[in-house]
Amino acid sequence: MKLFFALAFIVAACSNSPSENVDFVSSDFEVVQEIPISRQEAPPSDSKLLSPEISQKLVRSGGINFQSEDLEKDFQQIKGMLGRYEAYLENETQNNDQFRKSYNLSIRVPSDRYDSLLNAISGIAFRVENKYSNVDDVTERYYDLQSRIQNKLELEKRYREILYKANEVKDILEIERNLNEVRTDIEMMEGQFNYLSKQIKFSLIQVQFYEELPYELNSDKKKGFWVRIINALDNGWQVFLTVFVGLVTLWPFYIAGAMVFILVMYLRRKNKSHS
Repeated sequence: MKLFFALAFIVAACSNSPSENVDFVSSDFEVVQEIPISRQEAPPSDSKLLSPEISQKLVRSGGINFQSEDLEKDFQQIKGMLGRYEAYLENETQNNDQFRKSYNLSIRVPSDRYDSLLNAISGIAFRVENKYSNVDDVTERYYDLQSRIQNKLELEKRYREILYKANEVKDILEIERNLNEVRTDIEMMEGQFNYLSKQIKFSLIQVQFYEELPYELNSDKKKGFWVRIINALDNGWQVFLTVFVGLVTLWPFYIAGAMVFILVMYLRRKNKSHS
């Protein structure tokens, strides 16, 4: 009977907020275990949550756009810097057209070396066009996620303890269903927490640089005189064929025009004969 009441309280606790779940389930589970009140631990006070041990969590990001005199040389220089600053290349894109060629790089670097690497990249630029930095304070989000994960883990622990004592199949199935829901929530929040921790630990630098290409004449214009004459004759013939084919496609209009012309001439002659 105690197990049944404990399960009912836990199911009700799942609908509450994460911070309430742990306290609610904890108090109900004490009924099953019959733990004396003197052995319970008091919840952490607000003063403890705001202790100096909580450090500020910042996400730093930035980038630089610049013109390069030698694109491949600068690219190799940037790659050579990564090892010295314990950074790594997260993404690389290269673009080429007839006017310029360029690189777009996404670099992750330890936060304490962010400024040093960004300044080092600026030093190799031929002409810096844009340079920017951003800082996002994620302290509240970081510790909120951490607290919610801890609460969910405690709730999962309580479920497992009660599952160990369950005898009825109905109770076991109900507890396992709730356990799966809690485990899904934990995995989702842990994924968010790990991604946020990575952003805090490794800052992001977006590097975009390009090299202008010299203008080149069309290869056809570099050919000899007679070759150009032959090309011109061929182009003229192709134009003539295109126009001729276009005129042929208008044949329905020619027939309609001829019929209108014949009708007009017939009417004019008929009018003259009457006059």
